[in-house]
Amino acid sequence: MRKTMTTSSPDIRPQEPPLPPSPPIAGARLASGSLVAGFFLAWLVVVAGEILLLLYVTPLLDAVWLLLLPPLVTAACAIVLIFRGKSRTGTGLLLGLLSIAAIVLLLVAACFGILGQLGTNPH
Repeated sequence: MRKTMTTSSPDIRPQEPPLPPSPPIAGARLASGSLVAGFFLAWLVVVAGEILLLLYVTPLLDAVWLLLLPPLVTAACAIVLIFRGKSRTGTGLLLGLLSIAAIVLLLVAACFGILGQLGTNPH
């Protein structure tokens, strides 16, 4: 006597496809700040700080080294913002400082180029 094996096949239904991942929460991105706001804030702080120092503080104290204060304060604020969770605003501040340094470098190079064209040797 031969036993026949009967396999009972379970009820096979097609599975539904997995749901797509939910988009990132807009509030989380806003909570990390704004890159553009940080960029323009860096420009505002450095330019306004330099103007105020040139007009009011430097003539009184005769200390030119104080002109380094606005960029240093901006860099310190950027680092604090990055570590406190406003990473996009802090990055914007650092990018603003980088753009200011690039423009200063280009202006200094242009001045040396003009002096070279006039025939004067600054060295």
